[in-house]
Amino acid sequence: MHINPVILPALLWLYTISGITAMPIGTPDLSHCQPFSNETNCCIINSTNIVDFKLPDKPPETLRVRPAAHLVDKEYILKYANATKLMKSLPFNHPWNFIQQANVHCAYCDGIYNQSNFPNMTLEVHGSWLFFPWHRMYLHFHEKILGKLIGDENFTLPFWNWDSAEGMEIPSMYTDANSSLFDNTRWKNHKPPNILNYGFLDGRSNNNMTRQIEANLRVMYRIMVSGAKTTELFLGGPYRAGDDESSSAGSVEIEAHSYIHLWTGDDMSSFTTSARDAIFYAHHSNIDRMWELWKGLPGGKRSSYNDTDWLDSAFLFWDENLQLVRIRVRDVVDTKMLGYVYQEVPIQWLSTPPKVRDGEEMSSAFSLVELPVMLDSAVNINVELPERKMESMEEVLVVDGIEFDARVHVVFDVYVGGSGTSRKAFAGRFDHVPVKKWKKGAIGTLLVRKRLVLGLTDLVEELRLERGGRALVTLIPRSDRGVMKVKVGAISVQLST
Repeated sequence: MHINPVILPALLWLYTISGITAMPIGTPDLSHCQPFSNETNCCIINSTNIVDFKLPDKPPETLRVRPAAHLVDKEYILKYANATKLMKSLPFNHPWNFIQQANVHCAYCDGIYNQSNFPNMTLEVHGSWLFFPWHRMYLHFHEKILGKLIGDENFTLPFWNWDSAEGMEIPSMYTDANSSLFDNTRWKNHKPPNILNYGFLDGRSNNNMTRQIEANLRVMYRIMVSGAKTTELFLGGPYRAGDDESSSAGSVEIEAHSYIHLWTGDDMSSFTTSARDAIFYAHHSNIDRMWELWKGLPGGKRSSYNDTDWLDSAFLFWDENLQLVRIRVRDVVDTKMLGYVYQEVPIQWLSTPPKVRDGEEMSSAFSLVELPVMLDSAVNINVELPERKMESMEEVLVVDGIEFDARVHVVFDVYVGGSGTSRKAFAGRFDHVPVKKWKKGAIGTLLVRKRLVLGLTDLVEELRLERGGRALVTLIPRSDRGVMKVKVGAISVQLST
């Protein structure tokens, strides 16, 4: 249930006149949980004793190093597998139990809690500026608990280095059927030596491994460099108390993150169950690493938000001392303060920028439509391209009013070109990871409304599009999981400072 949009401005006005200007997302009330069903209960184990997370005054002298999963030795694998085995052997109602740990992700990512300060609004940490910091918190506590179970306070999670050619297949530590790190629900046809193809070579799948690796690296360049020049493009759009879930996901979240979830397999292919596969934590460790890498890239406005609504958003987790801890985003903006860094490995995508192709997908042949439109086939839309008043302005493509059933996998590609030319460029992808179930008693569809924001400036310049003129945006639906019904409400090119 959402707040009526007619009422929301009045609530915001009341906040303003009362002197309350900050509206960060508050910690959920764990005593009011709405489980999906008796079979799927993701409610976090509650406690009446909640303590605040305490960040040290300075980083430790020796930082823990999270290693690349494909580079670890046998000793590390045995240690990690033993820690996970111990976690899985705990009583089911123990907060450290592996399924209870997985339930934490389910709880915050499938809307079974409401916002504490807006009790009629569901809480969702995907698709906004909360995505990166929340998952950093989650991994931090999971890592600490694993270390506690094996008596090693220096233990670190590995990262799945899927952004490098050597790391684009499932790491070997997760493929041993006798290991606690194995999950038998993964897609069998995606086990090694098959590699990820989240790039879809120039928009199409292919069987050439060398070309696929290159296509993947080009996608990484776009979502980390050319398409992620501002804080909002990378971290995602604002999500404040009282907002619904229609904010915009950042570049890495909406593409590489989502596709790898879906590519890996059944547990991983839904937010409801994804953390039941141990590879989830390696996947998100690399997502966390992307945040650190992005901040160090040259060009653009690559810094985290300083908005107090972001910094003061707070969540609850069980820690390694069996305490329920309240932690805020401001506590996790620096990994060194949390005591860890990442192993340095070559960053291959930095030297692999995307290429613009002529006549890509023959998109000029697709029908020209007016919005809104049901995206049941590929379509073209004419969009005005505003003139930039300052060179520092970034052009962003906003695809708004994307409506669909959240229980369905929805994916479509976006191309941009000139209205009078066949030159097209792949601008990005919308990729939604479905939920498996919803609240008990739900019937019909679970309609959600999302938006997609893509960095466009480099493409405009490379395509030599005329600012002040028109661009042709092509949307191409893609799904290998049956029919998807998705509606697109509006498309525009906007200027961001």
